[in-house]
Amino acid sequence: MAYGRISLEQVLNSEDFYQLPKMMIKAKYYRKLRAEAKLIFALFRDRITASLTNVKQGDMRFVDENGDIFIYYPIEELVQDLGWGRDKVMNLKKDLIRYGLIDEVRQGVTKANRIYVKNIITDINILNMDFDEAKPFVNAVKSTEVGKFDFKKSGNSTSRNREIRLQEIGKIDSSKNKESKNKESKNISSRKTEKNSNEFSQSAETYQSSSKNQSIPFVEQKYYSLLQIIADKYNDQMFGFPDVLTMTHKQKMQIGQYLAEGYVTSTEVLNMIERIPKDSASPLAYLLKSLENLKQERQFEQKRMAHLNAENYYSMKKEGIENG
Repeated sequence: MAYGRISLEQVLNSEDFYQLPKMMIKAKYYRKLRAEAKLIFALFRDRITASLTNVKQGDMRFVDENGDIFIYYPIEELVQDLGWGRDKVMNLKKDLIRYGLIDEVRQGVTKANRIYVKNIITDINILNMDFDEAKPFVNAVKSTEVGKFDFKKSGNSTSRNREIRLQEIGKIDSSKNKESKNKESKNISSRKTEKNSNEFSQSAETYQSSSKNQSIPFVEQKYYSLLQIIADKYNDQMFGFPDVLTMTHKQKMQIGQYLAEGYVTSTEVLNMIERIPKDSASPLAYLLKSLENLKQERQFEQKRMAHLNAENYYSMKKEGIENG
């Protein structure tokens, strides 16, 4: 059998690929991280996708008490998958921990360690520094964690503090960049919006200033892990956009409201992010408008179905009276 070029059909229907955020290749901050460590991170990210699939099917074995998703990837399995020595794999995992890309929590002598895959850094100031230069800024954020560097001695997850750290990443060195923000990720509504298309070209600055005085929406913590995945997807997708800011915690919570209301799924949000036009003046405004369109569509569909059900009910009731 000949192994020729990869076809479009093959990519769309059969091939599975490991994925890595572009910033881990392009950003100066991650440049010194060994390529082998980046490969392991891609394996971890792929496995957390499987954990997420289990969660969607109601299997909560891979969600901790704080709503954070974790994975199991024993060292022996990594050694077998990669064909490297045990010492090398362990050192590469230490690199990932040093860069803040994973947390590892011991579960006991006979149990595999939990691995928490973390979001990559999205603060533009830090990404433009090399790793050693950025240490003072990154350490300032890490100091909000309890027992960050003692996780191997504790069975308790520091996920609550990880969430605090993620919220604060965009605040690092705020005196130099007060406008630094963070951003976030299916099908855009097939029905055309009744609103003018100018709403999609609304500038990010206008959107942000109009929401400054609004309180942060409350979203249950069980959605946080999904929102982190969405944010990571958005930040990765938007990395090549000019003058695009990363998503803030408040904006993440706005997206979380749509998930909590049940009108959209996380998969749909991720697909919407992939469909954001490359020439969009405000990708975030485009994403939020797409979410609102889909919500309104489904609300309309709910009302239509309720009306049909009511008509059927009264029609059957009327037929019963006439036949009686």
